[in-house]
Amino acid sequence: MKGLVWHSTFAAPTGYSGSSLAIALELDRRGLRLRPLYLYGPDSREPLDAGWVHPRIVELQGAAPRLDWPQVVYGPGDLWAKNSGAYRIGFSMIEVDGLPASWVAQGSQLDEVWAPTAWGAEVFRQAGIRAPIHVIPLGVDTERFSPGLTPPPRLAGRTVFLSVFEWASRKGWDVLLRAYARAFRPSDTVLLVLKVESRAPSENPFRAIAELLPQPTPPIAVLVNQRLSPARLVELYRLADCFVLPTRGEGFGLPVLEAMACGLPAIATAWSGLTAFLDEQNGYPLPIRGLCPAPAQTAYYSGQRWAEPDEDALVELLRRAHRDADERRRKGRVAAEDARGWTWARTADLILERLRSL
Repeated sequence: MKGLVWHSTFAAPTGYSGSSLAIALELDRRGLRLRPLYLYGPDSREPLDAGWVHPRIVELQGAAPRLDWPQVVYGPGDLWAKNSGAYRIGFSMIEVDGLPASWVAQGSQLDEVWAPTAWGAEVFRQAGIRAPIHVIPLGVDTERFSPGLTPPPRLAGRTVFLSVFEWASRKGWDVLLRAYARAFRPSDTVLLVLKVESRAPSENPFRAIAELLPQPTPPIAVLVNQRLSPARLVELYRLADCFVLPTRGEGFGLPVLEAMACGLPAIATAWSGLTAFLDEQNGYPLPIRGLCPAPAQTAYYSGQRWAEPDEDALVELLRRAHRDADERRRKGRVAAEDARGWTWARTADLILERLRSL
């Protein structure tokens, strides 16, 4: 095996960057000769864009890029054409039921394409990508993201629901807020904690929440643009009783898997990438009312569909999780056990297996 050029991002507050860094470090730890390459410009630009890059990535970038090695472009499919490797692999995910024409055209010129779930791989096939398609699942650091040794202190006896997401309509925050306000009274012993990234200057999550919800409401705590260290994020997961994300579509769903690894059952949409690891035994799959046109907020979604979560069902699942603590804890134990099968070591194993087969 010669080596691998891993063409991606490594430091932005996105799912691609976080998973890219984890995969690159695990492949490096296995002894694979790896050359990380920044996807959006010269390597020197990423520290300027993100403010920091892992020192091991910077060290590996000191070597010259190798065009005679296979190259993986891990990012949106309209960037697959940047692949200059001797064997060209595109690795991507999508949150809707189809692909833009540019992804299909570029993907069909690659040697192979990877998707993180069987659902995503089928979307790629149905969209018309002609290259061979393989499933390379993502993972979670189960040594760090794990249940606490002792139960955390209760927050005034409340059932704490936690949601971690980017502030965008795809994440279904409107569905979550309406359902939460319908499910509980202001006096009920519940708390909804929202940890959100809000990147558009025109967005104001506090104003949007105030405009959407009647007053008074059950209690809500909001953390906006707070980049927590992994240790602090684990603490936040462990303080909660149940994770909730009525998303309209996920390429994979790393926060849901992180929560599960920490022993939280998840109320999350039973469609798209989450179906790879969420089921009735380890969580509360949220049914959908059907598929509807996705807003063309990005060119990736134009002409495609995503799910509309069932708000009435979410009301009932929130009440059920609050009412039955024994069931909630039982599902959480199963969730933590199931998450141990989704590790970055497993991801690296499958990547190395694919590379050995070339």
